[in-house]
Amino acid sequence: MGGHHPWQGCLRFKKPSSSFNHPKQPQYDLDNDKKYHYFIQITDFHIDLNYKEGTSVKTACHRYIEQQQQEPFFKTKRKHNPAGRFGAPFEKCDTPLELAQQTLNWVARNWKDKVDFVIWTGDNSRHDWDRKESRKRNQILSLNRLVTDMMSNTFDNGIPIIPCLGNNDIYPHNRIVDHDDILPFFVNLWQEYIPSNERNTFLQGGYFTKDIGKNLRIISLNTMYFIKKNKSVQSCNKNKEGPARDHMDWFDTTLKQAEKDKKRVFIIGHVPPSPRDYRNSCFRQYLDITSNHNHIIAGHFFGHLNMDHFLLYDSQHSMNEIVSTSSDTMTSTKKKKKLLQQIKEEEEENVDFHISRNIERYVDWLRDMYESIEVSKDTQKTPPGEEDDQNLVAIHVSPSILPVYYPTVRIYRYTDSLQGPTLLGYDQYYANITRWEQDHLLEKPLEYELEYSTESDYDLKDLSTPSLFKFAKYMIEGESDTMWNAYTRNMFVRTQNETFPIDDDDDDDDNY
Repeated sequence: MGGHHPWQGCLRFKKPSSSFNHPKQPQYDLDNDKKYHYFIQITDFHIDLNYKEGTSVKTACHRYIEQQQQEPFFKTKRKHNPAGRFGAPFEKCDTPLELAQQTLNWVARNWKDKVDFVIWTGDNSRHDWDRKESRKRNQILSLNRLVTDMMSNTFDNGIPIIPCLGNNDIYPHNRIVDHDDILPFFVNLWQEYIPSNERNTFLQGGYFTKDIGKNLRIISLNTMYFIKKNKSVQSCNKNKEGPARDHMDWFDTTLKQAEKDKKRVFIIGHVPPSPRDYRNSCFRQYLDITSNHNHIIAGHFFGHLNMDHFLLYDSQHSMNEIVSTSSDTMTSTKKKKKLLQQIKEEEEENVDFHISRNIERYVDWLRDMYESIEVSKDTQKTPPGEEDDQNLVAIHVSPSILPVYYPTVRIYRYTDSLQGPTLLGYDQYYANITRWEQDHLLEKPLEYELEYSTESDYDLKDLSTPSLFKFAKYMIEGESDTMWNAYTRNMFVRTQNETFPIDDDDDDDDNY
């Protein structure tokens, strides 16, 4: 870390515990006249009905391969274990139905009667990893119907569910156009989730709003219009006609209407805003629109990446500045060129950061992002949490049920008032399916355990943008790497404890 940074005098976070092996359950007073409210985020089921326990991970966990037919061990970078009952962490295999159902059973046992609503951020269908069993349109629709039934059966007590489309919920994946013919299927499937007065809007572009209580409005975006991989639509520029531009216009108008209606807003979507995934014009527009309405936006919630982290942007910076650091001119210039080149290479390779060999590169990019948020001299004199944060945009990215690492569920905690909700924190739960199988606990229902709490482990009093900004600066500019190491450990849902080395030979990293 080295050197003195202006924030060090006022960054006073507690150091994380040195032991992460026995997480404690959070203690909250759930009967104190609803002192706290809760909602749950569930994302990236990726259910695969072809998944078979004991099959080879080289077949996407679909088929058995005789030992003599497999590659000799000395030719591989690492040993690939066969598919487990609940999944195959760090392999290109999707989610067995049993894991998805047992996850929802755990949610029903522990949280069904405590949460106010559910945000469900996309990708219910399996990937197209197995070329011998390619996805078909009818299979994708059937999987979405199956998961919708599972969600409705789990939350059968009238709890509002707010879904959004994922890039693998459509066919072909990533591609959707204006008034796409797949949208009538979803508006019918989700008719109990999409308000009747929003269905025409959804039929136009796959997005809608839903009010929760008196003060909260949830905006469900269709991020498929913003991503680079959707070659069927054009940019979000104001001089370009098309569904991407229409969506941004609707987004801006909807936020303005929410302000008139005195609503606070949660924004949900599948693919999080990022220069890696969004077209430049769409990324720029997202930051411009949301920063202009920061005073009514209480949170941004996304999935897709499987890694547990948050993104932090300064909307006043250019695209190039967002991927650079600013501590030293020479270093900044070199890093900027390096990071921009990496993004270009990843676009050409069609790479996503999930099970790829570029995980380390992504972590470096994230750290540089946090470092690149500049602190003005005036702000340095202001206590953290009181600075003008209107230009900052913080994006929460939840890890997945898909056991790329370990399967997860996230429970957010908030307070409600006449002014609308305030995010206080979240508890991140996970299931160590590797240990569960090794300990022969298969006769028992799968249990999730608390991985960490933002309040106790990160010492965050809330999830406001200023608090996240302060936390990011502490991790990067604090006196040690202890918190950053804990953060990145949680980023991969503790699989760094396990023997899951990354396979450098696997270059087929698309289709997420």
